[in-house]
Amino acid sequence: MKKVIIFDLDGTLIDTLSDLQKAVNFALSHFDYPLRSLEQVRKDIGNGVAKLMERSTPDGLNNPNYQEALKIFKEYYSKNYNVFTHAYEGMLDVVKELKKDGFIVTVATNKIIDVAKELLEIHYPGQFDFIQGDAVGVHKKPHPDMINNIIRHYKASKDDVLYIGDTNVDEETARNGEVDYALVTYGYRTIEEIKNSCVTTNLIDTPNELLKYIRRNI
Repeated sequence: MKKVIIFDLDGTLIDTLSDLQKAVNFALSHFDYPLRSLEQVRKDIGNGVAKLMERSTPDGLNNPNYQEALKIFKEYYSKNYNVFTHAYEGMLDVVKELKKDGFIVTVATNKIIDVAKELLEIHYPGQFDFIQGDAVGVHKKPHPDMINNIIRHYKASKDDVLYIGDTNVDEETARNGEVDYALVTYGYRTIEEIKNSCVTTNLIDTPNELLKYIRRNI
């Protein structure tokens, strides 16, 4: 029986894409580098902001300005992370229903922990029991650290957990953590991209379908 639901954040609970693109392009424009389209940024999301800027900066880690570009990105985003960001329609109701059902609802995200907590308090006030974000001593997803930290916190077993994400990184995270999982198709990957990069057939198209899926698999 599932007791603990672990949600990915970006692309699963909230749409942060436009604000991330603005931050990427703000950093790139400082060096007159080519700007990135919304579609390019969408495809580059999934492994944290350092990897996002590595993929966005010409020559990535080999670019002598990479570290400065990452710093500029972080400074800009820390002040502009909730301009266009919004919760996916219907997801707040899903989380509230899961709470009513008695589930422990948690988040595991590669986003900096303070920003993650603030965004969740804005868009899902008081709803999440535990938020695990990017922090010192915690490996980023797809390493299973974040899942394992949540499991230890609640003295749960892996069989108690269901992980919900939207990308191949989330699938890899769940598989590395040896927990059951499903992927939503309304986030940062198209159905075709998910099918081409993932092995699961547990694909969910809408928040309402997600609630039904979780209730069927308790």
